[in-house]
Amino acid sequence: MRASSPCLLLLSGAVLALSAAASTTTDTIPILKAPEAFHEQLVLKPLNDGSVYSHFQFTTHIGTMMDDDHFDGAASNLFKHYNLFPRSIGQILHSFEVEELHLTFTQGRWQYSDWGYPLAPSAGTGVELWAWLNDDKRQTDEHWKGLTNTLSGLFCASLNFIDETITTEPKLSFRNEGLYNTHSVPPTHNNNNSTIPRRLRYGSLPHENVCTENLTPWIKLLPCKSKAGIASLLKSHKLFDTRFYSMAVHVRSVCEDEKCRIRSLELVQTITAVFDVARHDGSFDWSLSGLFEREITQSCPLASTSKVIVNLPQTADIENQYSLVPHPPQGIHSEGSGDKKQDIAVYDLQKVLPETTTPFQLALHWEGSRPKSARAITPGIVAHRYFTGFGQERGGLAIEIRNNNSQDIEAVYLDTLPWYLKLYLHTFNIQLNGKSLDNQRDLVQKMFYQPAVDRSRPAVLEMALRLPANSLVKFTVSFDKVFLKYTEHRPDANRGFDVGYAVITAQLPREQGQIGYGGLDHLRIYQEREAGLVQGRRSGNREEEEKEGETDKMRVYTDTLLVSLPTPDFSMPYNVITMTCTVISLFFGSVFNLMMRNFEVVKPAPKKSGKGKEKAEKTE
Repeated sequence: MRASSPCLLLLSGAVLALSAAASTTTDTIPILKAPEAFHEQLVLKPLNDGSVYSHFQFTTHIGTMMDDDHFDGAASNLFKHYNLFPRSIGQILHSFEVEELHLTFTQGRWQYSDWGYPLAPSAGTGVELWAWLNDDKRQTDEHWKGLTNTLSGLFCASLNFIDETITTEPKLSFRNEGLYNTHSVPPTHNNNNSTIPRRLRYGSLPHENVCTENLTPWIKLLPCKSKAGIASLLKSHKLFDTRFYSMAVHVRSVCEDEKCRIRSLELVQTITAVFDVARHDGSFDWSLSGLFEREITQSCPLASTSKVIVNLPQTADIENQYSLVPHPPQGIHSEGSGDKKQDIAVYDLQKVLPETTTPFQLALHWEGSRPKSARAITPGIVAHRYFTGFGQERGGLAIEIRNNNSQDIEAVYLDTLPWYLKLYLHTFNIQLNGKSLDNQRDLVQKMFYQPAVDRSRPAVLEMALRLPANSLVKFTVSFDKVFLKYTEHRPDANRGFDVGYAVITAQLPREQGQIGYGGLDHLRIYQEREAGLVQGRRSGNREEEEKEGETDKMRVYTDTLLVSLPTPDFSMPYNVITMTCTVISLFFGSVFNLMMRNFEVVKPAPKKSGKGKEKAEKTE
């Protein structure tokens, strides 16, 4: 004991020194209030057409331990130790100085007229990638190229094809969503006020196919993978057999306190799928085991919260049309009132699973296997885009935007067209409810147009619009089709070329029957910390929301298009080669045969007479 006393004294002295150093540094660098945490959630909602909407959301937070005076971006000295945050994502953010990242893989198209608006921002068909990069060293283009190539290898996708010919920098759309405080920061303080220069890069691949090769590396980013928790329901065979499938990765900076002095980095992984449950037997009944062919046996032990949330159907006038089994232990909660009332059932897996030895079972049964009546869905904004004209030399583009709200809506329209479609801006025309407008300033408040450069950059058309209430606005513009080199055509040249979708960003009032309503507040109520993209939907000022009405920031995506360009007859080379080879083979074969064959004169054998034959027979 006496020999160990000096060691104890040294140890106690070291502890006192460390505590004193910590006390001196707490005045300059505040201690992080919320530690690293992981949350998982599953939101389910039956749709009016019999489909079932499912939304998986996995949120991981990692603290920055820095305030306004010491914070130098998301790529600062964050990733020295990895616990819950995936190391592959952290190294990408640090290597390419990424401040904010949004990557989405989508299969199918979201039906706004039938399903309303999704809970989390969706994307168009294919792959969409946009990121805010640190431009302090003026290496944005190099970092963007490295980011696309690295993500391409990480997710087994063709993101490396996002080059300068399809990369844009929007001026009005896709603003920074990071560093947002839902408690006290007003809407005007959404953007990061840091002095570090940041640049936006946006690119999309509308023809990219989404498959299991993309889902497998996405699941590996989760702390529990698919071994436990809600992620154990993720089965590729069932997910890719749906009407709509979207997989996303979002990284941004968020606030940890009311004054946004403590900040952390947030990684949100989402999977959205729409199951057609009535396709086989016509019944709208569903269960977790029937949807995913898997069961939840245990919650993720690394998750701080693990919830399964059901947005109950919004039926009209008729009660007791369905039954939910089992009944939620905490009862059914209601949000809103009147036509905007939304009933929500919440299941805490960390409390439900330990109480029973059986897997978690959840099912919804309709009276008579189908709903008798449901509230109609009228989306606030619906957009439709299509090509006009005929022939392979010229054409036109038409965009129709319908505002179904009873008030004017401010929206931002973004359209990116490939370089082989030459737009003529002087042909741009606007029609309001079928009538041409003389003064376009009434609708188009701002316009940004970037002309295309052959084989270098695409054409970008971006407009800040003010859509009148209950109106139909139509834009038209003409373009020419460029003659491509024969080496620039794809192997399936006669199929045509994919043209990406247009994006409309608007602040829309909440309406009845939409998935977004009710699904936003409960993510905050039943979770200790705000999860994912919920923060970006709220302004944080309750008084202004009560006066102006609650709104959601939505992005509406149009259809992808297919354009037919002047295509040479690629069968002609084949025909010419075939004919030439046939002629050469016949000519060469004949000449070679004549030159190499030896010709000899063969004399015929003498013929024997008949008498001679008779004598020969007699002698025998």
